[in-house]
Amino acid sequence: MRSIVIEQAGGAEVLQVKEMPDLTPRYGEMIIDVAYAGVGLVDILARNGAFAELFPFPIIPGLEVSGYVRSIGDGVHGYRVGQPVAAMKLLELGGYATQARVTPELTVPLDELDGQVEMSDAAASIVNLTTAYMAVKYVNRMREGDTILVHAAAGGLGSFLGQIAKRFGASKVLGTVGSSDKIKLAASLGYDELLLRSDFVAITKQLVHGRGVDAIFDPVGGETRARSMELLKPLGQMIALGNASGGELMHATNEIWLGNQNIAGFNLGAYAVYDPQLVGQAARDAMQLLANGKIRSEVYGVYPMERASEAHRLLESRQATGKLVLQMA
Repeated sequence: MRSIVIEQAGGAEVLQVKEMPDLTPRYGEMIIDVAYAGVGLVDILARNGAFAELFPFPIIPGLEVSGYVRSIGDGVHGYRVGQPVAAMKLLELGGYATQARVTPELTVPLDELDGQVEMSDAAASIVNLTTAYMAVKYVNRMREGDTILVHAAAGGLGSFLGQIAKRFGASKVLGTVGSSDKIKLAASLGYDELLLRSDFVAITKQLVHGRGVDAIFDPVGGETRARSMELLKPLGQMIALGNASGGELMHATNEIWLGNQNIAGFNLGAYAVYDPQLVGQAARDAMQLLANGKIRSEVYGVYPMERASEAHRLLESRQATGKLVLQMA
């Protein structure tokens, strides 16, 4: 098989295409022939060495793939060789390769969905879509008529959060973007109002007539998260979904207590260790929304695996809207 290997931390130039031995399934696993692999912020962080203790070099990055079942290990039932699937490699990396090792719990059989999902969309969607679905349904427990605010509305995760929130009954969905050229795209993804993050606090207060919002979904972190807290209604909830800014701020417990606020965190990979069955079921339910056209995926670009470094540079530039995908086969 061919893989994109990172032997040491560094810039996008450290991504190298190499020949490696074919994979064979262990007990409870399947091997798939990968058609597409999603490119995400986690891949950038892993390349930079942020997870070196968890994933020591050399590594093959990649958390999400689509393709066809190549071989099936003992103990796996309900799948067949040649079946089209999408899978999450949340417990390990390894998606940037022409073959990938996956577990049935975190794999979605695409041919069993009511409708059709393109292979590139499946790889682009499964992790962010499942994260958005679980954040809205299980973490926030959104109520009919809620008003919410989503940061990074045009990003891979934000592109689904607005749509999923509307499916669960949100009456007003506000979103922030980092630059004005992302507003047009985000407006097509379920958002009622789009704001620049440079001045979102004052404008949000005007839009909600000073009453605040019921929930804030934030993958940005840092100062953006700190400034957002004053926008929450009493009993409102801040859901931390990432820390793209790299900043880290702690909130005083007394302020949270006196403000009647809630702060929750959700990390799909960590939760998959605890309950892979629930994550897998959520992935199926979320991908069904994509298959029947109730939500849509926004793929910014598809790159052959040999141009993976170009995709990484584009993602790091923060110019991409939606998701970047590598074509592996």
